[in-house]
Amino acid sequence: MKHNYHIFKTVESAVIGFTGAYLFSVLHFPLPWMLGPVTSILIWRLTTKRVLHWPFNFRQLALVCLGFMIGSSFHKEALRQILEQFPFMMGTTMLTVIFSLFIGSLMIKKSNIGVANGIFGSIPGGLSQIVVLSEETKEVDETIVIFMQTIRAIVVIFSVPFLIIHGIGENVHHTQLPHHDSHFIISWWHYALFIMVSLLGVYLGKVLKLPAGSLTGPLIMTAFVVVFIIPAPPLPDFIILISQLSLGVHIGLQLKPFMLNNVKSLGIYTIGGSLALVIFSLSLAFLLTIWIPMSLTTAFLSTAPGGIAEMVVTAKIVYADISVVSGYQLFRLFFIMFIVLPLLQYWIKKNKTKKQHNIYKT
Repeated sequence: MKHNYHIFKTVESAVIGFTGAYLFSVLHFPLPWMLGPVTSILIWRLTTKRVLHWPFNFRQLALVCLGFMIGSSFHKEALRQILEQFPFMMGTTMLTVIFSLFIGSLMIKKSNIGVANGIFGSIPGGLSQIVVLSEETKEVDETIVIFMQTIRAIVVIFSVPFLIIHGIGENVHHTQLPHHDSHFIISWWHYALFIMVSLLGVYLGKVLKLPAGSLTGPLIMTAFVVVFIIPAPPLPDFIILISQLSLGVHIGLQLKPFMLNNVKSLGIYTIGGSLALVIFSLSLAFLLTIWIPMSLTTAFLSTAPGGIAEMVVTAKIVYADISVVSGYQLFRLFFIMFIVLPLLQYWIKKNKTKKQHNIYKT
């Protein structure tokens, strides 16, 4: 009975998500197959109060497909560009982290949410990874962190594509990425090979505990094979659209109705801080175009505060350089997850221990 209930709720989610995607597509809104489901799912839940379900494996499969799509866009020239731009990746990432911490400090003062919550809620890392780390840190209220990170993600996912398509769209150049071999003939075994490569990437991502392993594992493995061994076959358009739909439904379900009770207080500051971060990222993008021969569209998607899947999907639609965008986004994701957050986690715990020691002495 419970199994049938989940199937019914999954079908309902798919229908609502598809309806939103179709309407957004007809109205020519940006990212219709991802933002449409996000909007329709959210509106449906708020107006009907119905409980929806979306299997976790659907989201994981969508991330695997997107990881393959991103990895297949890599080539030796793109790898060379990424290595040459490493100092700029480091610089933009550091500035983004510093600005995020500054926003977090302002929110701590204005909303009185506590230092740990303000920090974890403001850092632009992957939502699921930050939530996991916040759950491991006793000083952090994961409900507040989930709320802040979800609002930030929604603001970024809607505002960045809108600014690109309606604000700086004139900078979009309809160019195609170069391929290794124009005479490369696609056959069924190429797809079979890269399915195995992607599955191996998922396994390695899990074993190595990579952030967003279902996305980054296949991405890294596919990119390695494409750069050093053999080109990848193109991913059929309908699979890309279904992946966007699945990801959009998942994102729509992340924003819980009970979170909206806090919109008047913490929500306003979170939205303002998120918009400030987007504007700051756009400023960094302008600087990148001055220092590096890069279109403003590619630069903005590279510096935008994630998530990587959404920014790369946008890059594909507006013909930005996917490999450069994913390179910047991946570097920031890894840097924040493996260096910034563990250091902040250590600092928060050490600071609490120090305060407890001082209280004990007095």
